[in-house]
Amino acid sequence: MDTKEIKELLQKVREIGEPLKQDKELQVQSKNGIQDLVTDMDKNTEKKLREVLQTFTPGCTFIGEEGNQVISDSMWIIDPIDGTTNFINAQEGYAICLAYVKDKQPILGIVYDVAEDTMYWAYKGKGAFINNEKVEKELPKRPLSQCVWEASLNTLLVFPKLIDLFQQTRGHRFRGCCSLSVISTALGKTDFYLTEQAKCWDYAAADVFLKEYQGISWCKKDYFSCEPNLYIAAHTQEVIETIKEYL
Repeated sequence: MDTKEIKELLQKVREIGEPLKQDKELQVQSKNGIQDLVTDMDKNTEKKLREVLQTFTPGCTFIGEEGNQVISDSMWIIDPIDGTTNFINAQEGYAICLAYVKDKQPILGIVYDVAEDTMYWAYKGKGAFINNEKVEKELPKRPLSQCVWEASLNTLLVFPKLIDLFQQTRGHRFRGCCSLSVISTALGKTDFYLTEQAKCWDYAAADVFLKEYQGISWCKKDYFSCEPNLYIAAHTQEVIETIKEYL
């Protein structure tokens, strides 16, 4: 995709996200317990995204949270609303996430923070952008004692040794939206992020941004796994190896 096509796609994503800003009575269903929710807006948004993306990359397939998953050499990984609980309860802290994968390489990532109307996107080899501005600020590499990091309560329960890690760092946060947490780490607002229950549609789009802007990541399972995966975002391999010692 060239620059013109990407800008056209970003505009389409903004348009698709517009109805999510409007107050309406949601139809909420539980998928796998009271903390794993889906709304009619998730399903409608993914349907619209698939229709639009077919026009930009004809013949592509999709891995989507709310639809069928077909892996191919040209595919989109879609999360129509990452942070559904935030969307339902707070109407903020959620995002539309798209990652385009060509020959098993994620090359374009789009994370649209709908409530903030902020578009984070990156193209492999061309850099990371916030709306129309390329992000180029040099980020500090902080020692562990100065790090602020993110992980869910569930992740802390699964890996209780992380409490020891917490005691060696400056602080812990959690926002309930994987893609925006990865973006936060990419931008140096937090120093690392980990989750043991992410699926590829949760992190793929933001991961392109992370890697185009001074960051790295690690997955325990296959990157394109549709099952819960242990995923870490950070700025250095040293930090990732340190985190592994507490898992």
